[in-house]
Amino acid sequence: MNTPTHNRNAAAFAESDFIDLAAAIDQVPATQRELFLTKLVILLAAGAPPGTLSERIERARKHLPA
Repeated sequence: MNTPTHNRNAAAFAESDFIDLAAAIDQVPATQRELFLTKLVILLAAGAPPGTLSERIERARKHLPA
């Protein structure tokens, strides 16, 4: 999974990926969006190297409003 990062060796998340994700979220009924995003994360994590999910969880937590 490619996401914005300060690591110069990692690929950047493409603008088209943001557009695709936003469109997909818009197509899911509001009552099912949390479930959709949870399932999406599980599918993306399944193909990631070990430790990637826990590292991304921590990064995501840091970007939540206090």
